[in-house]
Amino acid sequence: MHIERNPELELSRQLRLDRVSPGGVVLDIETSEIERNALTQRFAVMAVPELTAHVVLCAEGAGLWRVDGRLQALVVQACGITLEPVEQRIDEAFSLRFTAQAEEVDRDTGELVVGAEAPEPLHGDTLDLGEIVADQLGLSIDPFPRKPGARLGDILPSTPPAAAEGPFAALAALKQGRKSNPEGEGDA
Repeated sequence: MHIERNPELELSRQLRLDRVSPGGVVLDIETSEIERNALTQRFAVMAVPELTAHVVLCAEGAGLWRVDGRLQALVVQACGITLEPVEQRIDEAFSLRFTAQAEEVDRDTGELVVGAEAPEPLHGDTLDLGEIVADQLGLSIDPFPRKPGARLGDILPSTPPAAAEGPFAALAALKQGRKSNPEGEGDA
């Protein structure tokens, strides 16, 4: 099995599908520090100190491929409230299907397969298992990380600013002016 790397991608393990044996391919991905640092930049997190994946690629028929895998990672992000580092352990299984055909028709019903069941279209004769793992990592990262026990009230002032000092003070004054002059009397 010959694995190529695309230098334009942060994590790349590219396989030519015409070279995959009928039994499929099993690939264990151990990421380098350079790859993890690049993923740190891509996903705008503080660090990705650990990332490994076990991936299985097999053919499901003419032009149809299945990728099953499990990724394990440690991601460090800034808490959305305190900005302190928050660690997230990720242990996610994934399963994807790919097709060389433009559309897939269900063998039993003859209907077009759409939605979550539809396989992703292949572009060319290669499949990048590293990029698939990177995409799955991105989907698994918590979009709103929070340090345990952190509350928004801990960083906000205990009393709200007076209305006259707030960003809508001018609108409040305008509204108050209309109430005292409801018909617009005296307006030029």
